[in-house]
Amino acid sequence: MSATDRLTRTRMLLGDEGLSRLQNAAVMVVGLGAVGGYALEALARSGIGRLVLVDFDVFDESNINRQILALTSTVGQKKTEVARRRVLDINPDCIVETRDMFVNADTLPQLLDIPVDFVVDAIDALNPKCCLMEALYERGIPFISSMGAALKTDPSFIKCGTLSASKNCGLAKFIRKRLRKRGLEI
Repeated sequence: MSATDRLTRTRMLLGDEGLSRLQNAAVMVVGLGAVGGYALEALARSGIGRLVLVDFDVFDESNINRQILALTSTVGQKKTEVARRRVLDINPDCIVETRDMFVNADTLPQLLDIPVDFVVDAIDALNPKCCLMEALYERGIPFISSMGAALKTDPSFIKCGTLSASKNCGLAKFIRKRLRKRGLEI
């Protein structure tokens, strides 16, 4: 199967120029659990040309009910390796780089030296998420960051916007407070 066949619908939707932009784009996905796994799936299927996958964890049985990459066959395996194999199964033309690492203030300089066009922040830990957002903002790297949706059952309440405009999200509230203390209004 060729990339032309595999990406026919994307080409129909975005045109040749739009598809070319995707194929020449580099995206980093930080956190390959629930949000990160589904985001990665969409990116791989869209024809993104290069993906950088970042996570430090392995799959556990408790991940199976909510993480697309978690299967009985992947329990105990590194999330980055499972994700890499899945991306290449979907889009063999994609260049996939993996980083098995915990994101924090010490590891961010090394991680953000990797050139990318966009970052998907799917980290669920408060301090690493704040450190990543601050570093991305300071470096001018475009990103999207998932906030808290745990135990929410109505997807119509999910909104996309600036962090400062978020409402009814405990995680976003804590992140806003921490980033304000660091002098950032995102």
